[in-house]
Amino acid sequence: MYERIIEIIVYVISELKNNRTIGDIDIEELHTLGYTNAEISTALSWLVDRMEFSEKYLSVENTSDPNSFRLLHDAERDLFTNEAWGEIIQLNSLGLLTNEHIETLIEKAVFMGTRQLNSEYIKHFVANSIFNIQPSINPFGSRIMLQGNDTIN
Repeated sequence: MYERIIEIIVYVISELKNNRTIGDIDIEELHTLGYTNAEISTALSWLVDRMEFSEKYLSVENTSDPNSFRLLHDAERDLFTNEAWGEIIQLNSLGLLTNEHIETLIEKAVFMGTRQLNSEYIKHFVANSIFNIQPSINPFGSRIMLQGNDTIN
C-alpha cells in the first residue's frame, strides 16, 4: 500500500514542479491510473501536512551539495536494475530522497548480497524512510497516516 502512496506523492510533486497548485491536480486522472480514494487522500494528506508545518519542501535537511549526485562504482551499479536507479534519481530530484538516504540504500544493498534491487524495493525503502514505518508500530495509529475510511475535509 505504501509504495502506491509514494507513486501518488511522486506524481503530485512532479505536477507541483511544473508550476501547478495542489488544487489544479486532476484527481480523476489518479483514479484512472487505479489508485483508491484512501490512497489518494493519504498521499495528499501527507503532502499538505508537510507544507502546513513549513518544513523544507518535502525533504529532510540535506547537508550535501544539492547540485551533486552519487556516481556508482561498477560493483555498486550491479546492485540495482536500471529502472531502480532511475527511480532513485527521480526521487532525489523531487526531494524525497536525500544523498544520505541514497548512501544508506547502497549500504543496505551491499549487505543484502548479489540480488538486484528493483524499483518496487526502492519505493518500499522510501515509504519506510518518509513514513517512519517500523514493524512493531502500527503506522495507522500515526497522525500522519489516515485510516482507509478517513477523508480530508
